[in-house]
Amino acid sequence: VIISYVYPTVATKQTVFAQQTTKPTTNFLPYVNSTYGIKLQYPSSWDKEENGTRQDTETDIVTFYPPAINSNASLDISTDDISDEKGIALAQYAGNGISDLKQSLKNFKSIGLTTNNVLAGLPAYKSIYTYVNENTIFKDMEIGTIKGGKAYILTYEAGINEYDNYLPIMQELINSFQLTK
Repeated sequence: VIISYVYPTVATKQTVFAQQTTKPTTNFLPYVNSTYGIKLQYPSSWDKEENGTRQDTETDIVTFYPPAINSNASLDISTDDISDEKGIALAQYAGNGISDLKQSLKNFKSIGLTTNNVLAGLPAYKSIYTYVNENTIFKDMEIGTIKGGKAYILTYEAGINEYDNYLPIMQELINSFQLTK
């Protein structure tokens, strides 16, 4: 009697474990913006907010948000008109961006900056950093490239406690990013 009681319990735990480790399939939708010459794939359950807001030379194009309640994760896509900085090197552009962030973000801490990445088939920089806003610690990954007098910047941002949860899906969005102009 004891043996038959123990066996179903072990089998049930194995089944539950298998269900928890199975990755749910995600349906992706295309996002195309012909005005800015970009496209990518994003999860169909996510929200998107098209912005088109200009600040100086930078334009905030679109932001994607996961459907989770109380999540502060997002992927923001923007472009920066750098036509007046002809020939600026990718590393210099990234370094200038880090300097600006140090001045504008509370408790800014750079985790790393690399310039040997690829975005939309072009050389790209990747910067990872943390900062504090309204008593929440945020972790950001910014990846950017330069083409034709414009920098294209993708910024994944999330609270430090949920950053790793969304990183794999955000990486899929970033990997699908293409320039069409």
